[in-house]
Amino acid sequence: METDRLNEILRLVLLMGMLLSVGVLILGLLMFSLCGAGWEETTLSLGEIAEGLMKGNPVAVINLGILLLIATPLTRVIASLVVFLMEGERKFAAVALAVLAVVSMAVLVGG
Repeated sequence: METDRLNEILRLVLLMGMLLSVGVLILGLLMFSLCGAGWEETTLSLGEIAEGLMKGNPVAVINLGILLLIATPLTRVIASLVVFLMEGERKFAAVALAVLAVVSMAVLVGG
């Protein structure tokens, strides 16, 4: 795959992740400004976010937007790995896999 095509794919992954996360954040902020009374402003666990989304909790929507924003660069690494594997670029795929391993370890140890 030529470099320009790879860069375009990865640019789109980052753009879509950013737009999605910002959209969810704006929705959560609007919900909070319209009906924020009664919702505790706190950091939620993944389970609490899912439960809060079902209840219409604006804080859960904001937390989901933040999670999506954090996940966007990770999605780029995964997309790179897939493209490198499809193109037979084993060295680059190994680097992407190493980055995923480091991030996974950081999440497991730090979380």
